[in-house]
This record gives sequence, structure tokens and C-alpha cells, in this order.
Amino acid sequence: MSTRKTGSPATPQVPVEFARLLGVRRTMTLRRIMRQSGLPPEVLLDLGLELLDIASRKLSPSPIKRQAVGLGTARWRNVSPEDRSKALSLAAQARWAKHRRATKEEGGPNRK
Repeated sequence: MSTRKTGSPATPQVPVEFARLLGVRRTMTLRRIMRQSGLPPEVLLDLGLELLDIASRKLSPSPIKRQAVGLGTARWRNVSPEDRSKALSLAAQARWAKHRRATKEEGGPNRK
């Protein structure tokens, strides 16, 4: 039967001052994750910050994209849904016709 040593634990502990700042619930969660992963608190905090950074970039578009969306919205503001659908359909058809025309000129499989 194996027994656990009562000496210092294998995983590093959360500093007392930091634990006081985090609060009881967050400190317990951090200790549990440290125990399960075997990673020190600094690495876990870095990982958490990286995840938050990635999520914030996904959730909030850059100012340039925001402006482009605003301009696109302004362009279609006084256009009825039917007219908008017709214009977008014509644009898509023109794009595909251009693609087919370029393929035929290059001697692709559609060439007769």
C-alpha cells in the first residue's frame, strides 16, 4: 500500500499574497488545475491570458473591418430587399461568367 509523503508537495504552491488577491474560489480552482496538469501557476496564468487574447480578437473586429461593415451597411440602407437580392445575384453571375471565360481562354477542360 502506498502512502503519500507529508513533506513539501511536488507541485509549486500559490504564493500567499497572490492567493489573497485571487480570493478563495479562484485560488482553489488554480490549485486544482495545477495539481491536475502539473504546471506552475505562472504558466497557467500565461495560458489563460493567451486564451483571452485570442478570444477578444475573434469577438471584436479590427477598426478597419468595423468601418468597412459600416460603409457597406450605409450603401444598402435605402435599397429594398428585392433590389438588393437582384443586384447581388447579378454580381455573382458576372463573377462566375468571368471565371468561366478565363478558363476557356486558357485552354482548360471547358474549351471546345
